[in-house]
Amino acid sequence: MTRKRFVVVGAGLGGLATALRLSHLGHKVTVLEKTGQIGGRNREVQVGGSFFDGGPTLLMMLDAFRKLFADVGERMEDHLDISLCDPSYRVFYRDGCRIEGTPNVARMIDQIERMSGRKDALAYPRMLGDLAALYEASIPNFVRKNFYRPQDFFGVRSLGLVGRHRMLGNLAQGIARYMDDPRLRMLFSFQTMYLGLSPYEAPWVYAVLTYMEYGEGIWYPKGGVVELCRAVGRLAETRGTEIRLNSPVKRIEGRRVELENGETVEGDAVICNADLPYAERELLGGSPKRAGRRRYSCSAYMVYIDYKGELPQLLHHNVFFGNDFEGNLEAIFNRHELPDDPAFYACVSARSDRERAPDGHENLYLLIPCPNLDRPWSDADAAALRERAFARLQYEVGFDRSRIAAMRDYSPSDWAGELNLDRGAAFGLSHHFNQSAFFRPGNRSRRNPNVYFVGASTVPGNGLPMVLISAELAEERILRDLGK
Repeated sequence: MTRKRFVVVGAGLGGLATALRLSHLGHKVTVLEKTGQIGGRNREVQVGGSFFDGGPTLLMMLDAFRKLFADVGERMEDHLDISLCDPSYRVFYRDGCRIEGTPNVARMIDQIERMSGRKDALAYPRMLGDLAALYEASIPNFVRKNFYRPQDFFGVRSLGLVGRHRMLGNLAQGIARYMDDPRLRMLFSFQTMYLGLSPYEAPWVYAVLTYMEYGEGIWYPKGGVVELCRAVGRLAETRGTEIRLNSPVKRIEGRRVELENGETVEGDAVICNADLPYAERELLGGSPKRAGRRRYSCSAYMVYIDYKGELPQLLHHNVFFGNDFEGNLEAIFNRHELPDDPAFYACVSARSDRERAPDGHENLYLLIPCPNLDRPWSDADAAALRERAFARLQYEVGFDRSRIAAMRDYSPSDWAGELNLDRGAAFGLSHHFNQSAFFRPGNRSRRNPNVYFVGASTVPGNGLPMVLISAELAEERILRDLGK
């Protein structure tokens, strides 16, 4: 294909990865970013003397990351200093029980037997093997694939895989076939919350997330997950990409992008990394007829704390479950209420990367799932969730409010206002069956065929590996269309 010019709207990971791929092929690429830094949800946050990842805090499914670098003639390890987090995380249950997730199968079997008994311990290797088979069947056939025609999804082979691996079954019920202990059912099903989706409403196919954790482990890059975006951005620039910060876009018309300052930038095609529902409505001038029936993920209330002192019982990654896991999720997703006893995630990346916090301090990051803006948000909501999480931390690990040196929070309203996420849905569009694979919004606009989408709300979905694959799929479709 002859050299083309592309305009990328948004410097999140999907936009940067697409820019890198296209500029590596010799095309001219300009990236327009609304804010003063790259990364989108994967940005850096500084509070006091501590540094935090704004959103994702870990890497899974490393082959998606390695493939991006390999496709442009590089090695990931030459650009990122990554290490395995083992244990992956420590889990705190309300009954006082604790368990440490790990990809070490022998250690997991031992912990499960001591926690629950021999039956669940013996079932664990069988479950992990079945999840590995599910992963190997689903990723190449339903994730790393553009669906150009219905036959690409509804073929005999694809439908056979769906049936053989029970991909459309209920995830929570699927885990219950292996594990009797309700605490273990929580442990091996909560991973769908990485997508902002309740495991009680998730298709079984998303159990691949559990396999990613327990079969392959979770990883951390020194300097924070934001270093991934920085590395991709640097490589794109070395291949000629222009990245322009503080350049908010007003609208996209045809192949032309108009900035809020009145400037226009034109290309042979536009790649939009802004969240897809927002882009359709605000940048392209209207939403598809079916947009009103779309379902959104939950949101997340974030707290970033520069903590003076030590919290030695916390690992790098930690998960806190409340008394009623299912009731917690029912409140968030169906009743649109704040949970009384919230489950939440706590991260102290300084455990693995001492430079992320000053000496004698911890960089404590809290992510508390909460309803999206289908329920109006208030300062009182923030105070209530924060108090409930602080009380749990005080009880479990000796957290002391008086030791907070500096703090910043981030609410559903902030997700909507700063990052243009519809309804403050921190994870974008949900991953219910009718918004997965072939049924997820495609990566080419029907309203404007010169516009392509990349990111969490288009195919294949949310999460850093999926966003990198979305860049692969967008590149493939663009080259196929323009090559004609």
